[in-house]
Amino acid sequence: MTMRVEIKDQYMDKFEELINTLPKDAVIIKKSLDEEINQRVSDYRSGKIKTTPFMDGLEDIRENLVSQL
Repeated sequence: MTMRVEIKDQYMDKFEELINTLPKDAVIIKKSLDEEINQRVSDYRSGKIKTTPFMDGLEDIRENLVSQL
């Protein structure tokens, strides 16, 4: 089962204590997506990620769809 839990900062210590009482493989804690998003934004701004304008290639797709009608 997967669930998302938000813990207020003031209760984080108690939550960590609770998690530590469970068996080691009972809970898998994943990083927040905020870190992933920030990394991708940083990569985009620095030019590490190759991007393509949205409209590029749409004409080919449009022609293909029209030909199928």
